[in-house]
Amino acid sequence: MKVLLIDNKSKSLTHLNDLLKQQLCQTASVTDPLTGLKLLQKHNFDVVIVADNLEKTSVINLLKAITIKFPKLIRIAHIHEDIAQINHYAHYVFIPPVEPISVINTVLSFQGNHKKITKEIIVKSVAKVKALPSPPRVYMQLNAILKNANTDSDKIADIITQDPALAAKVIQSANNIFGQTDKPLSSIAEAITKLGVDTLSCIVMTAEMFSYQPDIPNFSLLDEQTHCLATARFAASLVSVELKQDTLLAGLLHDIGKLVLFEIDKALTLKYFANNARTSDAIELEEKIFSTDHTQIGAYLLHTWSFPYYLIDAVLKHHQPKELLNKEIGISQAVYLANCLLEEKDVDDAFLQHFNLVEKIDRLKQKALRFK
Repeated sequence: MKVLLIDNKSKSLTHLNDLLKQQLCQTASVTDPLTGLKLLQKHNFDVVIVADNLEKTSVINLLKAITIKFPKLIRIAHIHEDIAQINHYAHYVFIPPVEPISVINTVLSFQGNHKKITKEIIVKSVAKVKALPSPPRVYMQLNAILKNANTDSDKIADIITQDPALAAKVIQSANNIFGQTDKPLSSIAEAITKLGVDTLSCIVMTAEMFSYQPDIPNFSLLDEQTHCLATARFAASLVSVELKQDTLLAGLLHDIGKLVLFEIDKALTLKYFANNARTSDAIELEEKIFSTDHTQIGAYLLHTWSFPYYLIDAVLKHHQPKELLNKEIGISQAVYLANCLLEEKDVDDAFLQHFNLVEKIDRLKQKALRFK
């Protein structure tokens, strides 16, 4: 990994620089932001780590410039206080006191995935699309406060209703998707009471994401929205409480790459759908026709939105069970399993064996039916 550290006059990143070198990372360290930008222009760095209290500019302005000029870079902020909006431009924010080894392990964990999703074919393919989906800003605000145990329904309603058009769409989606048989929902507060926070969060995300209306022939946006919502809710039911909110988010986003992939070239998209019914391996067909697939495109899109890499990992690997044989079922594993069962596809044998799911798979298939 090649890492650039843009430090302050106090040299607060010196220890991180030393530890990265011990891990055989190639590093460069500067205290002048302009010099840092020039180095990024000349050399192919993988990661940039930015300190606060910089000379000549602020950390958020520097990260914003880096995001625009060098979108392939992984961006990390090492700052002493939380700064509003910084998550829009940094994949990770570390606020001391934080163990330096945590930062180092995070950097090292990027290596495989980052190279997979920033290949030239992916970057060029995404650049061809005239209008890309926008990051779900309201949902991200909601997601942040839901991790606070003291969050109440008033705070949730306040966040959603700051965008009246979104609030109206959320209520409409809730009524359409859940088919209320009694009096239809008419307010966000009522939706929270009747649907619960988790379900409402899913609807907020889908309403934001699917406000983008791509013109894709032979592709049902409503079917895709319904599948992503079901995957999110089912996957979240398979993980521990502390992972639930992030698993919901990963499930909702797992197929986001399709909205971009099928917009790259209309002729290729028509060719894909003409051949899709003849194969059981859609990913292989995508790769053959587009030279990439929706998992890589989706993961790169999340990278450009500055999403953390544990969510990018779930999007990238939800068709790669051999890459998910870790110690326990986490976000990525839950999304893969939920997606398979909801699409009524066979779960990989090695995956079932590794997680001791062979005897449980029939019960999981029955459980999946409740989320359709």
